[in-house]
Amino acid sequence: MNEIEELTRAVLRARRFDVVGMALQRQGNVDTYGQAYGQEVGQIGAAFDLEPDDMVFPSYRQPGVGLLRGVTPLELLTYYSGSNFAPWDWKAKGYGPYTIPVGSQTAHATGWAWASRLRGESNVTMVFFGDGAASQGEVHEAMNYAGVFKAPVVFVCENNGWAISMPSARQTAAEGVFKRAEAYGFPGVRVQGNDIWAVREASQAAVARARAGEGPSLIEIMTYRIGAHTTSDDPTLYRSKDEVKEQKAQDAMQTFLADATENHGLEQSVLEKLETEVEDEFDTVVETFVATREARR
Repeated sequence: MNEIEELTRAVLRARRFDVVGMALQRQGNVDTYGQAYGQEVGQIGAAFDLEPDDMVFPSYRQPGVGLLRGVTPLELLTYYSGSNFAPWDWKAKGYGPYTIPVGSQTAHATGWAWASRLRGESNVTMVFFGDGAASQGEVHEAMNYAGVFKAPVVFVCENNGWAISMPSARQTAAEGVFKRAEAYGFPGVRVQGNDIWAVREASQAAVARARAGEGPSLIEIMTYRIGAHTTSDDPTLYRSKDEVKEQKAQDAMQTFLADATENHGLEQSVLEKLETEVEDEFDTVVETFVATREARR
């Protein structure tokens, strides 16, 4: 499988997990679920070039990155069904436990990265968080520490427009979250989350910088949360249908697939084959998951 096929498969699996996760939640088979719908392309672009020994600390909205790191769909669904621990071997797979306390994973990532540097390792740590989390004091502390001690960590802020019902424009008076990096003494960039190539380029540069011992970077991925904050949220109370409709028309996955077939040599027959394989994979996963859950009841 060549690179464009691998990227396509990763994006398709991320979207399919999201569809399955929502359906299972509505059926009562998983607990509260936070969709990544619309954000998958940026997430895959950021993490695609990481090495197996690198570490990712997610929040709770990056299942596609978990799948990319080798976490199985069944392990992720087991977590969403009420597990109070990470069902996967997070150290071996380089994908940390989901973090519900907002922003706390940035401290975990900085600590992990700093420890790795003290051991003389060349590993890089990447941490995902949202624009809402960027307002947490713990995020400031993590970035400040990482900047002072040149911890090899890449901070990835997914600015999806909303921190539950709070628009991102009210999260900071600065031009953007990426501007904060300057005060911490390391580079910050803003990229369009619908452009997987732009995200990859920014991530590759940040990872290379961290691996070379030059310290952290901050990448602000501009995207949009098409779905609700979680399945316990009603976004119609604070944003219009027209806004969401406009964003759906710019769906990052469809934009990526069109670009992949038109400009990057992905044949339509190969795309259809990958789509079928992913659907078949998740049909089997759902069947196994539901049967296992029923047996536990």
